[in-house]
Amino acid sequence: MSNASLPPNAPATNGIATQGHGEADVSSHPTNTPLSLEEVCAQLHSQVTSFLSATPQDDVTRRTQEQSRIALGVIDKALRDYDRFEALSLSYNGGKDCLVLLILYLSALYAHFTRLKNERHDTNPPTFPTSIPSIYAKPPDPFPAVSSFVDYSSQLYHLDLTHISTNPGPTKKERSHSNPTITKPFPRVEGSKDGTTSDIDLPAKPIISFRDAFALYLDAHPSIKAIFVGTRRTDPNGAHLTHFDPTDHNWPTFMRIHPVIDWHLPEIWCFLRSPHLKDLETGGPLKYCSMYDEGYTSLGGVNDTLKNPKLKERDENGNEFYRPAFEMTQDEGERLGRE
Repeated sequence: MSNASLPPNAPATNGIATQGHGEADVSSHPTNTPLSLEEVCAQLHSQVTSFLSATPQDDVTRRTQEQSRIALGVIDKALRDYDRFEALSLSYNGGKDCLVLLILYLSALYAHFTRLKNERHDTNPPTFPTSIPSIYAKPPDPFPAVSSFVDYSSQLYHLDLTHISTNPGPTKKERSHSNPTITKPFPRVEGSKDGTTSDIDLPAKPIISFRDAFALYLDAHPSIKAIFVGTRRTDPNGAHLTHFDPTDHNWPTFMRIHPVIDWHLPEIWCFLRSPHLKDLETGGPLKYCSMYDEGYTSLGGVNDTLKNPKLKERDENGNEFYRPAFEMTQDEGERLGRE
């Protein structure tokens, strides 16, 4: 594995000083007055446009630009098909794939609302949203560094993020995304109405699968009809998905939208590490979860996530270390750090 597939002038790290072992980096949280969502979307749209208009220096960059255009087309179609913004939501867990999706979504939002404004010549232009409806179906044992990055990025990008803790149980069947739901009726839950993070806590620790979390979210947010998901074809259960797939296998009813379904690892890292994409506060490299720089390639919970053994090395003194995740350029083995 090498850096051959990385974009030219890519930064050595993601701009976040890491503490190691998945510890939180509290210094990475926004401290300045935040930009409005419209301002965030405008800046990201400019950055993404710059990335797409640049002459590709290698085949990975060319493919990444092509996949970005496809993803933006999928997002634009969803925004047109679901003409009420409140009908759309985003699944977000702070991982690399959904971060790519989030940045492209915010860029597409600016283009979409600019188009609507230009198409309408009356005195009542469409109102730009102030937050992004979103759900975080989090593991029962999240890493502090993941929680820190989710908090950081949800604030920076104005996610109206509802946290729902899963409790999938110890067996493989219980951890499956298609295991039976918890007993209905679900407890009543209230989502955030003011753009801040909300939590849904359930009594007595019932078994709550990943799918159950979405059922609870939709029960509390009945206006949601479609959810953007950062699934890639190489993920479990991703092989036969398309850009738009209604739920199946007794999942609650909604449309799953997969803009990055055909992306591969080199393209994910080419995008996130592109010199055209910048942190909106510091102007430095775009920030992603610091654990990827420590040798983790697929992030779950503390009890089922390890550093990827394919990235393990020893220095000249025999000391063990792990190369960063962006040095893994093949999809095969990406999830070797997940139990």
